[in-house]
Amino acid sequence: MGYDKIPRQKLPLRQKTKEWREQCVEAFIDLSNSGIGHANRKDDIKILYDYYNGVIDEADYNYVLKPYGKSRKNFPSEMRNYPIIKPIIDLLLGEKSKRPLNYTVTVQNADSISAKEQAKTQAIFQNLQQHFLQSVQNQGMDMGVDPEQEVQLPQHIAEMFENSYVDNRAVLGQQALNYIMQDQEVYDKIQKSWFHYLVSGEVYTHRGVRNGEPFYDVLNPIDVDYDLDPDLEFVEDGDWALVRKYVHPSTVIDHYYESLTEQQVLELEEPRHHENDIGFLYANNAKKDANSYRNRLVEVTNVYWKSRKRIGFLSYMDQDTGAIEEVEVDESFRMPQEMKLAGAKLQWLWVNEVWEGTRIDGRFYINMNAIANQRISLDNPSKCKLPINGRRYSDVNSANISLVKLGIPYQLNYNIYKYRLELAIARSKDIIAQFDINMIPKKWDMDKFMYYVEGTGIAWVDYNKEGIQLNPQHQSVLDMSIKTINQYVTLLESILVEWEKISGVSRQRQGEIGAYEGKASSQQAIVQSSHITEDLFRKFERLEQRDFQALLDYSKEAWHTGKKTMYILPDGTTDFLDIDSIDHMESNYGIFVSDAGKDQEKLTNIKGLTQAMMQNGAKPSVIAGMLDSDSFSQIKKNLKSAEKAQAELEAAQQQAQQEQSQQQLEAAQMQQEAEGLEREKDRQKDIEIALINAESKKDQEGHSLNLEKMVRDFELKNRELDIKEQDLSERARSSQNQEDINREANQVKREDSIIKADTARQNANKRN
Repeated sequence: MGYDKIPRQKLPLRQKTKEWREQCVEAFIDLSNSGIGHANRKDDIKILYDYYNGVIDEADYNYVLKPYGKSRKNFPSEMRNYPIIKPIIDLLLGEKSKRPLNYTVTVQNADSISAKEQAKTQAIFQNLQQHFLQSVQNQGMDMGVDPEQEVQLPQHIAEMFENSYVDNRAVLGQQALNYIMQDQEVYDKIQKSWFHYLVSGEVYTHRGVRNGEPFYDVLNPIDVDYDLDPDLEFVEDGDWALVRKYVHPSTVIDHYYESLTEQQVLELEEPRHHENDIGFLYANNAKKDANSYRNRLVEVTNVYWKSRKRIGFLSYMDQDTGAIEEVEVDESFRMPQEMKLAGAKLQWLWVNEVWEGTRIDGRFYINMNAIANQRISLDNPSKCKLPINGRRYSDVNSANISLVKLGIPYQLNYNIYKYRLELAIARSKDIIAQFDINMIPKKWDMDKFMYYVEGTGIAWVDYNKEGIQLNPQHQSVLDMSIKTINQYVTLLESILVEWEKISGVSRQRQGEIGAYEGKASSQQAIVQSSHITEDLFRKFERLEQRDFQALLDYSKEAWHTGKKTMYILPDGTTDFLDIDSIDHMESNYGIFVSDAGKDQEKLTNIKGLTQAMMQNGAKPSVIAGMLDSDSFSQIKKNLKSAEKAQAELEAAQQQAQQEQSQQQLEAAQMQQEAEGLEREKDRQKDIEIALINAESKKDQEGHSLNLEKMVRDFELKNRELDIKEQDLSERARSSQNQEDINREANQVKREDSIIKADTARQNANKRN
C-alpha cells in the first residue's frame, strides 16, 4: 500500500467521521508494513544489540566451522565471542555522562528588545537619582542616603545591562525547564537514548502532556516507524509516525481503561496471534513456552499524522479604541450580520493539524481525534510538529548505519582469528625427539625410560638386545610447533588498530599509554580521536535541543492555570517554581545548547589551573566551586563573582591601609604636639620658679621688679597650655574611636563581599 491509499486530509471536521479516522490509522499501518525492508528491519536491529551483548550467531561463522558444508566435530577449540565492540560503546557512554549539558532559555518575543531597553533606562534613572540625593546630602542636607554606599556610574550600569541582562520571562522559562529536567529524570533518559543511538543508529522519543504535566519517554527503536523522507532529519517534522508495541492485556487496560468498553476488555482475554510479528522478541530455545507466552500479548499501535483544518482570521474595528483587531476563529464560526455591516472581514485558510489514533489488537480503535496539545509556531499557525521525535545516524541516500554495525566485520574477523589461534595453540606440540622403541633397555618399561629422560636429560639405551638389529642413526627430532601462532597474534592486533581508527576511539583515549609514549604525543592522539567522534555527539545534541524545546512548549499547555512547586537542583539545593500562566503562555521560548565538546575542553583546561591558582592565593571556596562545576559558563560566572568580591575586598583593604596611614600620621603629629606641650610646660615651671625667687627678693630687698605683669602672663600661658592639653587629649580619644569604627566597618565590608560572592555563585549554579 502506498501514499495514494491515504484518505483525503483536506476535509471539514464534520466529514472526518469514525470511518474516516479508522481508515487513516489502517492506511499508515499498512504503509509501515509495506515499507522497504520492513520484514527484516526488526531482526536487523536486534542483531545489533546481540553484537553489543556478545551473543554469537553461529551462522555467521559457517564458512569457518562448516567448510564444504561439513561440520567440524571434536576439534580442540570452540568459537567464542571476544568483545571488541562493547568496550568502545561503554567508553562513549561514559564520556557522554561526563559531557556538560549546558542549555539556556531565551525569549524571542518581539517586545523582548524594548523590554530590555526599558529596564536599562529605569536602572540608569534610579542611578542618577541616587547620585543626586547623595550630592545633596554631601552639602549638609539629610536625604536618608547611606554615605558609605557606593553608587556606580551610569555608563557602568549600561555596560552591565549589555553583558548580563536577562529577560524575566527567560528566567522563568529556565526555571521551568530545570524543573522538568528533574521531574522527568531527563538526564538518565538521555543516557538511554545515547545507548540506542550508538547501537542501532536510531533514537526516538515521545514528548507530550500526561495527567497535567509534561512527560518525556525514550522509545525502543524496534517499535518505531515514520515517514522516511530522504530530506527529513528529525521525525517531528515528518508527516507521520507510529509506535507499535506488544504488551499484556493488563497493561492495555491500565493505559486505556477510560476508553475501552466492557466487551472490548472481555475480548482482550483472548488476543489475536502475532507469532510472525513478535517472534524476534524471544530466544530460539524454549519455543513451546515462548509461543504460549507471546500468544497472550496484545498489539497496540499508536499512529500520529498531519491532517488539515480550516481556520479563519476575523478583522474588525474595536468600538471603544477604534483600533483594528484580529482574532482566529474555527470553521464553525459564522459572522453576525451587524459585524458585516460594520466592515468586518473574514479570511479562511487551510493549515496543518496533528491527529492521533490507537489500534488495539488489530480490531479496536480508540482516541481518534486531533491531539489536544498542538505544538504550533506563534508566527506560523500551520507549522506544527509530531509528538514523536528522533533521528538516524546516517541514512542519506543509503541504508542506515550505526557504530556497532561498523564494528561487526572487525568483531567477526577477531573472533575467527581468535578461534584459529586457539586451534593452533592446541595443535602445537613443540619439538619432539624420536626414539626406536627397541632402544629401551631390557626390563625397563616406558614410564621408567621417560622418568630418566625428564629427570636427568639422558636417554639410556641398550644396543645389545639379542636378535635386534639397531642403527643408532635412526634417532631423529620432530618439530611439531606451529609457526603461525605469532602471526595470528600480530593479525589480531592489526584488527584492533583498524577498528579503533574506524570508531575514533584510540588506545590512548581508552587509557592505554605505551611505555615510550610521551605526554604530548598521547594528548595529541586523544585530541585527534575526539575529532572523529565529535560529529556523533553533535548530531545527538541537536536532538537534545529539539526535545528540550518541545518540553518547554508542552509545559505551556500543561500549566495553563499556572504552576507552583518546590524542586531539587542537581547540586542538592532547592528552588521554587512560580509560573504565571499568562506570561508563560505568551512567551516565545528558544533553547540554546552550547557546544559540549568545546565546553568540555575549556572545562578541563581551566580545572587544570586550580593548582596554580591555589599557589597564587586563590581561596579554597573558589577552587571547590570550580571543581564542582559542570559547565564552563558556570565557572566563568563563579570566577567573575570571585573577582568582583576580591576587587571589593582589595579596595576595602586599600582604604583601610590609607585610613591607617592617615591615623598614624595624625598620631605622629599629636605626639609632636604633645612633646612640644611638655617642653612649654617645663618652661612654665622654670618661669614659675623664677617668679617665686623674684618675689622672695622683693620682700627681702624692698624694691619692685614689675612682677604683676609677669604673673599675669604666666597665668595666661598656663590656661593656654591647659586648653591645648585638653584639646590634644580629646583628639586622641576621637582618633581611637574612629580607628575602632573603621576597623569594624572594614570587617563588615569584607564579610559583605564574601556573602555577595557566595550568593552570586549560588545564583549562577541555579541558572546553569
